[in-house]
Amino acid sequence: MNERYNRQLLISQIGIEGQEKLSHSSALVVGAGGLGSPALTYLAAAGVGCLGVVDSDIVALSNLNRQFLHNVNDIGRLKTDSAKEKLFNLNNEINIKTYNVHLTDQNAITIFTGYDIILGAVDSFETRFIINKACVSLNIPYIDGGINEFSGCVMFSNPPRTPCLSCIFPDKSIGKPAAADKTTGEKKEAIGVLGVTAGVIGTIEANIAILRLLGLPNPIENKLLYYDGLKLSFNHVDIKRNEKCHVCSSK
Repeated sequence: MNERYNRQLLISQIGIEGQEKLSHSSALVVGAGGLGSPALTYLAAAGVGCLGVVDSDIVALSNLNRQFLHNVNDIGRLKTDSAKEKLFNLNNEINIKTYNVHLTDQNAITIFTGYDIILGAVDSFETRFIINKACVSLNIPYIDGGINEFSGCVMFSNPPRTPCLSCIFPDKSIGKPAAADKTTGEKKEAIGVLGVTAGVIGTIEANIAILRLLGLPNPIENKLLYYDGLKLSFNHVDIKRNEKCHVCSSK
């Protein structure tokens, strides 16, 4: 095991065996923006062997208060290209796959197949529901992150052990075309976001993913983690499956 990971190898829960697990693992992050920047960066730095990045957006100046995978020289570039370049410069020993597509119910299954875990780093519930349904269908664990101004939340989904996203946040648009965001192509109203908030939540998503890939206990299984940046507080909220959930009740 090379020098790159020597500080991780000193961690008793990781060591050589754990690092080998990470190097043979794969994770896909949907969104290369505010949440995706820290999530992808820390997964790459930790040595997760294969990273996938889904995003169809281009870099804009307004992204740069929170999306640190990109800089002023990337404005106008595809976020997937910019992200791949930065991640490769950070760790050129891992495999980085990019998907410059609008995520849909149809292509999500194809894109997600083969990954060990999926991280949601998007800013609309419509896209999060697409991710959730595909993950439930494929039996792939899903880590969902959401932010708004100074606050954010993280949820881990892996039915039947846990609720799925739709158990906790019912999809009000069932039977209607999903309104898309930067990964699905449709314009929508922007929300206020402090860059630090995106960094905190995206980092927590990466932390939970690494715990899962290492086979370590998951502290937010069947819990919703809520972060309040104004109070600098974290709260765990117990959550339960909806036995009548239209997405995961058959699991």
